[in-house]
Amino acid sequence: MSGRGGGTLGALGEDQMVARFRRLVGRLPDSVLLGPGDDAAALRSQPGRLLLLTCDMMVEDIHFRRAWALPEQIGWKAMAQNMSDIAAMGGQPGAAVCSLAAPGDLEAEVTDRIAQGLFRAASEYGAFLVGGDLVGSRGAIVVDVALTGWVEEELMLRRRGARPGEAILVTGALGASAAGLAALQQGLSDGSPELERALEAHHQPRPRLAEARAIALARRATAMMDLSDGLADDLPRLCLESGVGARVFSERIPVDPACLALSARVRRDALQMAISGGEDYELLFTCPQAAVGEVAAAVAAKTGTPVTRIGEIVAGTGVSFVRPDGRALEPESRFSHFTP
Repeated sequence: MSGRGGGTLGALGEDQMVARFRRLVGRLPDSVLLGPGDDAAALRSQPGRLLLLTCDMMVEDIHFRRAWALPEQIGWKAMAQNMSDIAAMGGQPGAAVCSLAAPGDLEAEVTDRIAQGLFRAASEYGAFLVGGDLVGSRGAIVVDVALTGWVEEELMLRRRGARPGEAILVTGALGASAAGLAALQQGLSDGSPELERALEAHHQPRPRLAEARAIALARRATAMMDLSDGLADDLPRLCLESGVGARVFSERIPVDPACLALSARVRRDALQMAISGGEDYELLFTCPQAAVGEVAAAVAAKTGTPVTRIGEIVAGTGVSFVRPDGRALEPESRFSHFTP
């Protein structure tokens, strides 16, 4: 897309809009034999590597609101959340396709800017767009990205593999995105550093691809996933796949400073936002207790990102969050797509 605006989607039509998309593509890597323009893209296979494939959809007024997010931020997040899934497997991103549904009276400049966000995120993290689809909707904008990636078979990490006695670790800090969402819901707009940090975390998440690669190359992690829905939802999923339980020590959870700074203003508990908020896109992984220092050092050396041990895998089932005095901490209720 050219970014020159000029009319609505209905006035321009599908072919003109696709032509605008194609002008943003630029030069594709040698692994792409055919990019946009044919009925399908064609990619050269990479011997000795596994192909990864993921997809994530964003629906207006569920995953984003146009009143809160710039179009570029919508595009960035749609791409970044897919790259976080590739990171969770220890992989590197490759080719992406994007399907976009939008109403005919939407200004073409809006979709131009969404596409620019998609391309910026892809370019920054080594992915590339090779095609997609554009259709009309009856109101809501829907952005659906599918992304390929690759990983050496011996380095691939899964949710399955955690064993009793192992450490539970996370990269970075949690809760900033939830604090940013709470601030948007309550109309905060003072431009303070902590607010800007939280809003950026919510609108433009940074997939932990380099961190994931360092973890995979250390060859000590036993299971891994990304924190898209929040620690309280995602850790039980890892445990279910591994057939284990978990105990998390609440005082060890790294709460983002922006979350701590904003908690009183948004009238939310900072620790609860870190546990239940979601959309942090940090990495959650397990490894033997004796390997914690080695893995943390490998990640810090490559990226500077801290790694924190927050708990331990236990035999049996269930996940418990424990306060310093030994009492249980109950996570707040979380968002569900299919619950009113």
